[in-house]
Amino acid sequence: MPMTDTVARQIADLLNSQNELTVDYTAAKVLEHDRYIVRLDDSGNVIGAVEVKKVKWYQCEIDHLSVHPDAKRRGLGTSLLGEAEARARQLGARVAQCTIRVGNAPSEGLFKKAGYISTVTFVNAANGNRVTVYQKVL
Repeated sequence: MPMTDTVARQIADLLNSQNELTVDYTAAKVLEHDRYIVRLDDSGNVIGAVEVKKVKWYQCEIDHLSVHPDAKRRGLGTSLLGEAEARARQLGARVAQCTIRVGNAPSEGLFKKAGYISTVTFVNAANGNRVTVYQKVL
């Protein structure tokens, strides 16, 4: 299904509201690439999204897995992560990677439960956040 401007705007709004980003997302930025896995509610509104992008021949980045506050604690994050890993495998990746802000307990728990291992922690100079890189062999 091709992404519409409305869905792209809703994805951008969701990412901006659920993450401490250094640069806000826009609908135009979302539409630049066909890399998003999206969940819609019965009314067609975005309630979850994740971006999967190939960064090396062997590696995909799973970015900004986000669930709308009204849809949390229903397994949507787990479902999106599973589909993101499947997409990474389809792209030929052997390793999935993500970065998570230190202290973001829901995200840390979700990825650890799915088998991701923390590798390194560093400070994001753009915003001062400490972030940890998590990886998983697919």
